[in-house]
Amino acid sequence: MEEYNVNDVLKHIFNVNEPNWKPSEKITLVSKEIEQLKTDLRTHLAASECDIYEVLDESTELCKETDRLSVEVEALRRDIDYDTMSDIVKSLARRDHLTKELESINYAMNIVYDVLQCGRYVKEFDDGREAQSFTRAVEAVYDLLQYVDVPADGFKNLDIYMNTRHTAQLIWDSLLNDLYAEWTRMVVWNLKVSPRKTVATITLSIEDNMVTVDILNALDKSKKLNEKVSEFAQFLLKEILIPIIHSDCTVYDETDELMTVTIMHKPNFKPQYDAVISNLRLLFHYLNNKLNVDFRRDTTIMKIIGSEISAEFIDIIVKNCLIDTIPNNINDLQSYGRITSEIEDFQNFLVLVKFFNEKCTILHYVNNIDVLFATKSSQFFLETAREIMLKDLSVTMSIGVENVTDSDFVLKADDENYDALTILDTTLPKSLFFFPRCMISKSAQELLDLVYVMMEQAVQCSDVVCKKLYNTTRLVFELYDAVVPYHHENYLQTIPQYVALFHNNCMYLAHNLQTFGDKWLTLMIGREMDYPISFVDLVQKMRDLGYQHLTIHMQQQRKQILDNIRSSDLNCIVVKDELSDNAEAAVRQCLRQLHLLKNVWIGVFPSNVFTRLMATLVNMFLDELIHRVCTVEDISMEMATQLTEMYTIVVQKAPHLFQSPDDMEKHVKSWIKLQELIFVLGGSLKDIENHWKDGTGPLAVHFTHEELRSLIKALFQNTQMRANLLSKIK
Repeated sequence: MEEYNVNDVLKHIFNVNEPNWKPSEKITLVSKEIEQLKTDLRTHLAASECDIYEVLDESTELCKETDRLSVEVEALRRDIDYDTMSDIVKSLARRDHLTKELESINYAMNIVYDVLQCGRYVKEFDDGREAQSFTRAVEAVYDLLQYVDVPADGFKNLDIYMNTRHTAQLIWDSLLNDLYAEWTRMVVWNLKVSPRKTVATITLSIEDNMVTVDILNALDKSKKLNEKVSEFAQFLLKEILIPIIHSDCTVYDETDELMTVTIMHKPNFKPQYDAVISNLRLLFHYLNNKLNVDFRRDTTIMKIIGSEISAEFIDIIVKNCLIDTIPNNINDLQSYGRITSEIEDFQNFLVLVKFFNEKCTILHYVNNIDVLFATKSSQFFLETAREIMLKDLSVTMSIGVENVTDSDFVLKADDENYDALTILDTTLPKSLFFFPRCMISKSAQELLDLVYVMMEQAVQCSDVVCKKLYNTTRLVFELYDAVVPYHHENYLQTIPQYVALFHNNCMYLAHNLQTFGDKWLTLMIGREMDYPISFVDLVQKMRDLGYQHLTIHMQQQRKQILDNIRSSDLNCIVVKDELSDNAEAAVRQCLRQLHLLKNVWIGVFPSNVFTRLMATLVNMFLDELIHRVCTVEDISMEMATQLTEMYTIVVQKAPHLFQSPDDMEKHVKSWIKLQELIFVLGGSLKDIENHWKDGTGPLAVHFTHEELRSLIKALFQNTQMRANLLSKIK
């Protein structure tokens, strides 16, 4: 029978798209559909193999049987409710009673078990004591104390619990005292300190036998061995190992059990690495003979000591001893393998005596040998440079060339760079790459030689070292700026020669810095660098350093000259008819001061620098002398005579302050003006008029109209002739 879909049938009968349909029409269609279904059902049942009516009868019988069973089940339920349930309630009450009895029995059994267990531990302790075994005794008492810490319920309420606990604690304390006494007998150390030395003694009475193993095991079981070994390890580190690394020590094993370490108190003393390694070998050999007793699987006191202090020991010996073995120059670095082999042998020795495990090493610093070498050599060079900078500046040497001739710059026409060199030769001064003849401090040349050594060493090393030394080289010149002016401050403020030498030193270093980077790069040809090499930026800084201190000293000299003049009668010409002796004394004092500077500076400064400096001071001196006279409103005849005589002394002696008398006229602007002033002081109005020459004479060249008119008014009385001359000077 095909599947019948009611929804499809209804959709077919009630078509939603059909307008104005009537229910009476649809009822007929539905009735027909129902009749058709009944017909189909009869046909299907007739064609079916099973007997439908028999199935229906059988189902009716099953329903009746089910009703009878339901009645019987209900009767059984009533019987259970009234009879069986009362029996169950009685059984549950019995079960609760039995449970309480069982809990009571278990409670008693647990208490009895704890009592028996405590008794067993006490017996084990007694057996251990009888067998003279610290280990068995400690294990028994330790287990007993652990057991009574978590007793069964009710055991704490018994008197035996408190007695057992108290007795166990007493026994434990007694055992620990005995073990401590045995440890103190086996391991003894002592210190005797005096102002000159410290004597440390170690006595190890440890034998590789069952008694020693038993004591060590007992201490280990009692959790006290690490504590005792830690105390001894810290003594070894702080009182023995560190002093051996830092001080002058003597290590001597007087007997198999006694070791003596004598530490001498020497200030500023640092032992050599080989002496340190030798002393440590003796010490660890002695410790190895006594402390490498196996008391537990692959465990010895030496291993425990190593785990306690080896890391700190490695850090100290590397930083304070082994790193010092790294050389500060390339030649020693190339032979450093021998020292590395000795240190590697010592490393293997420490592993052999079980002070080091496989992970501990004192050779890790070798992995950074380039960095450490760079740091060590940089530190050495900086310290050496500083020592040089502290040397006396007055220890001098001559440097530079007197003259630069054309023969020094001969260009060949066939040179491929002829045109460029020709332009360079005509553009730049020929003296650019030459330093003038002068005196410098030997320390400046020593410093420069040191810098060249640094450069030569850097180019032979790896890029890491080269870069570090390059930066250190720059630091040397920055250090010069910081150290030399500060250390020699008093001399630079008071002694002209020091100022001159310091100025020359700065100029000389700056001169070499101009080409120092190029020389470095020339040696670095073929190597790739990730940083620029140049010292040009330091040139002006070095020059400014010399200029600064020379300028300060020139200002001091100028102030001293002006103070001499202004403290004399030359400062008050207007209120005096004639000058006292202090005026001439002041002038002579200024000349002596300038002459002293000449004696100190000549030959020290380059000739052109000396001439410029002396000309500056002399010109200032002459300007001051001229100014004193040109600003006075009235000068008597007597004073004019005195001024003429004093200024004549200056004219006579001033040329001798220079290397050549011609330098006076070439470089001192006020020289002719002073001579003209002397002429005016001693001349007549007619002479002055002749020297004026209607504004074309020497007086017109060197004096302003106001200055000359003021001089004439101060020197001469108001006459028609003076008025005529003044009218011409406008």
